[in-house]
Amino acid sequence: MKKTGFRTLSFWLLLILLSGAAAALMRRWHLPAAFMLGPMVAGVIIALSGSGLRLHRNFTLGAQSVMGCLIAGFITPSLLAVFLEHWLLLISVNLIAMAAIVAFSIVIARRRWLPDTTAIWGLFPGAASAMVLLADTHHSDPRVVAMMQYSRIVLVSVASIAMATLLEKNHGSGHAAGAALPLAWSFHGSYLPILAGLALALFGFAISKLTGNGTLALLVPAFGGTLLQGSGLLTIEVPPFVFIPAFTMTGWYVGLTFNRGAIKHCLTLLPIMLSASAAVITLCGVIAFLLARLVPTIDPLTAYLALSPGGIETIIIIAREADVILPLILASQFLRLLIVLSIGPRVARSVAVRSRAR
Repeated sequence: MKKTGFRTLSFWLLLILLSGAAAALMRRWHLPAAFMLGPMVAGVIIALSGSGLRLHRNFTLGAQSVMGCLIAGFITPSLLAVFLEHWLLLISVNLIAMAAIVAFSIVIARRRWLPDTTAIWGLFPGAASAMVLLADTHHSDPRVVAMMQYSRIVLVSVASIAMATLLEKNHGSGHAAGAALPLAWSFHGSYLPILAGLALALFGFAISKLTGNGTLALLVPAFGGTLLQGSGLLTIEVPPFVFIPAFTMTGWYVGLTFNRGAIKHCLTLLPIMLSASAAVITLCGVIAFLLARLVPTIDPLTAYLALSPGGIETIIIIAREADVILPLILASQFLRLLIVLSIGPRVARSVAVRSRAR
C-alpha cells in the first residue's frame, strides 16, 4: 500500500516537473497556448509510462469557470467603442463566417470523416482550451479535439504571419498600429478585480454542480462577466497565479487520458484534420478579402486577422506586431468567441441526436 502511494506521488511530481519544463520551452519558442499544451504533452508522456494517473473532472469544471472569467476580462472601453461603431458590420461578417464553418463541420460529421461531434468542436474558432473542455462536456473525444484545435492554431499562426509579411510588404503602412491593449490576465496590483473574478468563477462552478450541466461552468462566468464588466458594474481580472493552473489542469486532464491506441487513432485522423483546418482558414480568408473590398476604411490585413480562425490570444499577439487596427480585430475576435459559446452546445447536441437517429 505504501509502495503504491509512493509510486503515485512520484508520478505526480514527475508530471509537475515535466509540465513546467515543457511549458517554459514552448514559451521560449513563442508557441501558442504553452501553459496548456506543455502540460498536455507531459500528461501524454506520463500516461504512456503506465502511471495510471487521472484528474477528477471537478478540476476541469473549475478550469472552465476561470476561462469564462478570462473571456469576460477582454471587455475594454476600446473594444466597446469599436463594437458600437461597427456593430452591424462585425455581427454580419462573423455570422456569415460561423454559418459556413457550422455547415462545413456538419458535412464532415455526417460523412463520418471524423468521429461524433469532433469536427464541430475541432473547427470552432475562439479559445482552443474552452473548445476542448466543452467537447468533453458534450461527450466528444477531447483528445481528438485538442489535436485538431492546436494543429489548426499552428496553421493559422503560419498563415497569419505570412499574410502579414506579404500584405505589409506589398501595401506598406495603411493605418497606425492600434495601441497595445492590456490582456485580461495582466496583473496590475489591485486585488478587488481579482476577488471579483474569483467570486464569479466560483459562482459558475457552483451553478454547474448544482444543475449537473457542465457547460454552465464556462458560460455563466463568460456571459455574466461580459454583461457586468461591459455595463461598468464590475471589473474582472484573472492573474497568472490563477489562469496558469487552470490551463495546466486542462492539459493534464486531456493528456492523462491518452494511450497508445488513442495516439495511433489521432495520427490516423491527422490528414483530414489538417485538410479541414486548411479549408476553414481559406474560407475565412475569402470572407476577409470581400470585407476589405466592400469597406475601404478596413485594410486587408486588419480584415484577415479580424476573421482568422485561430485562438484569440494568438491573433492578438500577431496583430500587435503588425500595422493594423487592433481594437477592430479584438472586437471581431471577441464577438465571434461569444457566438461560438452561444451556438456551439446547441449545434453539437443537434448533430449528435441526428447522428444517433441515422
